[in-house]
Amino acid sequence: MKADEISIEEIKARLDIPTVWRLLSLPGEPNKSCTSPFRQDRHPSFSVFDGGRRFRDHASGEAGMVIDFICLALDAALPEALAWAREKCGGPLPVTARPAPALKPEARAGKAPALRMGKPGELEALARLRGFSVVMLRGADGCGLLRFADVWGRAAWCVCDPGGRIVEARRLDGQPWAAYGSMPARKCHAWGGGKNWPVNLEAAAQCPKLLFCEGGPDVLAALEIIRREGVAETVGAVGMLGAANTRLDAAALPFFRGKVIRLFPHADEAGRRAAREWARVLRAAGAARADAFDLAGLACVDGTPGKDLCDALNIGAECVENHTKFQGKLTP
Repeated sequence: MKADEISIEEIKARLDIPTVWRLLSLPGEPNKSCTSPFRQDRHPSFSVFDGGRRFRDHASGEAGMVIDFICLALDAALPEALAWAREKCGGPLPVTARPAPALKPEARAGKAPALRMGKPGELEALARLRGFSVVMLRGADGCGLLRFADVWGRAAWCVCDPGGRIVEARRLDGQPWAAYGSMPARKCHAWGGGKNWPVNLEAAAQCPKLLFCEGGPDVLAALEIIRREGVAETVGAVGMLGAANTRLDAAALPFFRGKVIRLFPHADEAGRRAAREWARVLRAAGAARADAFDLAGLACVDGTPGKDLCDALNIGAECVENHTKFQGKLTP
């Protein structure tokens, strides 16, 4: 489909207000209560709601959907706004996902925590902990992929499906969650029944190429690599929250049709088994290509062995020198 054939309804299906906000590098972060990106706003009087589909400026009274937002952001008439939107929507239209199921807490982990955007200092703390950039984390926080919570008296960072299907929480101090009753100590806790849905899929599917990762931290690591390599316009990141989740939700499969996909499994037997199954499913779903990057031999700056994409952010210079596979771009 040519760009000028894309209808207004299709634009609304492909572009939400937070996406337009980021594409235009507008100031601030879209949220249910935020400052206006169009004027000085000392006290938050702007709201983005209805899953990012609607906005309202409570001070000026301006309100509407994504096309109205584009008109305001570009200070343009409707034809110019539609032309800009159609350009951003060019290419194959993604299949609309089924509605996200309600978040159902796992019984063993208790009630799902109340999620929130990062407080001052929390993005910086996570950046130091994992080697991420604050710029990338701010974008992930703004789109709902990253959230924070107070879980059992501890500050936690959470990788979330923006559609509300699943949440996975880790302690912000880097320590494991303590054992409790019959529940052993573990590095993360999860809530929600959407473990077979790749997190961040709807947003990433706007791109022709995808990084397909194992685990929540690696999804953020993939976004960091995409930022470092300057390919955010063409490469998106999705992730399965664990190598055991090899059965992809059937409703997710059409999003991969025609995509060039690079898998980044952990460098262990479980990761390799998962990658083989994911690649088989993705090819059967119509992916244009699905290959895997082997992280075996990875060593971090401090000399410790690495096995995942997060470790690749902190790769040692000697490792790069000794392994040609780490000397070029990691993205396809």
